[in-house]
Amino acid sequence: MNKGIKVLNIFLGSKARRGWPSPFYDYDARAKEWISRLDELKSQLPVEFMNYVISTMDEVNRLEREIDNSIDAIFVYILTSESTRFTYLASKRIADLGYDYIHKYGGYGIPTVYVIDLYGGDISGLPLVEDLEKTSRRFLIISSNDIGEIFKALRVVYAIKMLNSSKILVITRREANPAKYLSPQYVGLVKQRFGVSLEYVDYSDVKALYDEVDMDAAEKLAKKVMEKALEVREPSKSEIVKAAAIYLSLKKLLEKHGANALAIDCLGWLEYGKVEMPTTPCLALSLLNDEGYVAACEADVHSALTMLVFRYLAGRASFISDPVVDVAENAVIHCHCTAPTKMDGEAAPYVIRNHADSGDGVGLQVFMREGVDVTVAKFIEGLNEMVVSVGKTLGNVNIDRGCRTKVKVSVPDARKYLCGYKGGLHRVLAYGNHLTALEDLSRLMGFKLTLEGV
Repeated sequence: MNKGIKVLNIFLGSKARRGWPSPFYDYDARAKEWISRLDELKSQLPVEFMNYVISTMDEVNRLEREIDNSIDAIFVYILTSESTRFTYLASKRIADLGYDYIHKYGGYGIPTVYVIDLYGGDISGLPLVEDLEKTSRRFLIISSNDIGEIFKALRVVYAIKMLNSSKILVITRREANPAKYLSPQYVGLVKQRFGVSLEYVDYSDVKALYDEVDMDAAEKLAKKVMEKALEVREPSKSEIVKAAAIYLSLKKLLEKHGANALAIDCLGWLEYGKVEMPTTPCLALSLLNDEGYVAACEADVHSALTMLVFRYLAGRASFISDPVVDVAENAVIHCHCTAPTKMDGEAAPYVIRNHADSGDGVGLQVFMREGVDVTVAKFIEGLNEMVVSVGKTLGNVNIDRGCRTKVKVSVPDARKYLCGYKGGLHRVLAYGNHLTALEDLSRLMGFKLTLEGV
């Protein structure tokens, strides 16, 4: 999987009789400053820059030759605002370059990000917002000289690139799963909207890999999981070994198919009885998410797509959950048996339990950190809208009703959250406030962002 992004940086500036920053401004020197600072970001993100300092419309037009399918984004640095309006007109033309690409090669266009260099590009850059909105261009605009703001935009571009090289395995029985998840129309929609590939895998393929597992390796893994636990409650050691073997089977399956994500019909696994599986996959999903994969339960592709977004946008594991709304406490409790232990890279304490819904198998009761910002989101039907809320973790709920892990999160207004609820069960929770990043992603990818509970 190609993990790097290639960015075309265009530094716009020219001299004129009057204009910002001044008629005597050395925009070439300023471009070199930006280029030097941008190089520092290469240690934080796999990125390759192509840099051009442009001062005439002829040079802008020649840029079209530099745009091909290897370019992941165009960043335009507006350094001056001249009486000739060069940087304003050049910026509009560059928007066309990124947009015109779709008519030649397909796709939705190359993401274009405009950076207003303060006290220089402002007079050219600010009018662009209204102009580009009127023409329905997908773009971001940054008004800052803070290199951190550039990094945030690059991270959004990186997420788009990584989604385009992702593959989700949908593990189920074809006749047992809703047709929409396996139909060519749905598979095509996911590919069109996100660039993500879906591939169907039967339970029997998992069982075949399970039968080949090195049980000594499974026992070692089970021992490691048990040693790190606060307590082992219901499951026997032999059951935990089987759950570890399921993890090894699913990891092998991902490697075999060149996939980085899965959505498994775990309830069907338990209920349909078509293929005899030794235990539930709950522990396996927790461990896979800890390790950097995306693993969603109940064959929920929408949640898996959301988890992929958090993985690439925030660099973090996320927790697929069933929400419980508590209007009295103005909170939503997020519950499931598949929580990762490393939501922010640090291992959280956990108790080894069984799967709450069935009383079988092995799942983890993870105790998440209290008082931290979290973002909760999910793509909903049609995949053209994401619902999202931001809050703080208020504590862990430790009762034996519902799923094992239960983390309470504040919402602005629980009654509005409840009365406006849509999109079916499941939400996806990630540590950190990622609302701005999701807003930027929605602008570049063309989906609607709807706030819940406000």
